[in-house]
Amino acid sequence: MKKLVCAIISVVMITVMFTACSNKENSETEKTDINVTIDSHYQSTDESAKRAYEKLCNAVIKGEKEVKFNVSLMDSVNQLFYTCFPLYPLVESINVLDDSSGVKVTYKNSDEEHLKLVSRFFEKIDEIKAQCGYGKVNTDRYIFNVYTYITKNFSVDNSVLTTFDTVMQGKGYSAPICSLFEYLVLQGDGNASHIMNVNSAAGIISYAEFKGKWYYFNPVLDIENNKGNALTGFAMNDSRAGGSDFKYTDESPVDKVTDKTFDKLKNSKSYEIDGNKVNVTCGDNSSFVIEFN
Repeated sequence: MKKLVCAIISVVMITVMFTACSNKENSETEKTDINVTIDSHYQSTDESAKRAYEKLCNAVIKGEKEVKFNVSLMDSVNQLFYTCFPLYPLVESINVLDDSSGVKVTYKNSDEEHLKLVSRFFEKIDEIKAQCGYGKVNTDRYIFNVYTYITKNFSVDNSVLTTFDTVMQGKGYSAPICSLFEYLVLQGDGNASHIMNVNSAAGIISYAEFKGKWYYFNPVLDIENNKGNALTGFAMNDSRAGGSDFKYTDESPVDKVTDKTFDKLKNSKSYEIDGNKVNVTCGDNSSFVIEFN
């Protein structure tokens, strides 16, 4: 089980912020509104480990080769880095320095290419956030906008395995698409986590807080089944999500979701946005309305 979890984590990810080396790139960095984020499940991680994680992430964003922090925290830092930070695929290796004062970071690309890739990634994230109304709508509406943006603008491709590549290519397999949803929710000040059910077909999906309650989200369902025209994977409970034994990436159990508020969405066929309301047409000749304040 633990080997499987490690394998899943190795192709998962989520989190971040941007910086570059030239004056032009630095001015662009100052305009962005992207932060290093942490999967909501790991918010209780030791504060020292979280600070070390943030130092490592910011170093990768800048392309720095050494990061000083307490290496006794490496297990926690690595867990956060490879679970929460979307730019980890740009890193070839992270090794403890000979004097144990920190770590040496080796990158897969040249310094110039690395910074270009970082810049392009965050430009795309900024574009998506703007399209989803970040800063102009409340968190619940932003989450809805993120979900529907992904279902309408991304496609499923099982050969694309990381969130970084999914953002850059506009396609990916189920795990990184869900990770992108979570990352964008976190960037919008919402709460979200990556979860999985290795004992059912439900597989890897998202867990996020919406309208004060936690639900499962699976944008891949709507990408594959209706090209983003419906909301069958939005705000699901255990029954709709196809499982009742979901776990976080550290194998701890996820609280069961029994709330049926959005159950009608499992039969959704289309939806129409009308100001602060979303009018949903369902296949059983019924309708459903999602309202935002």
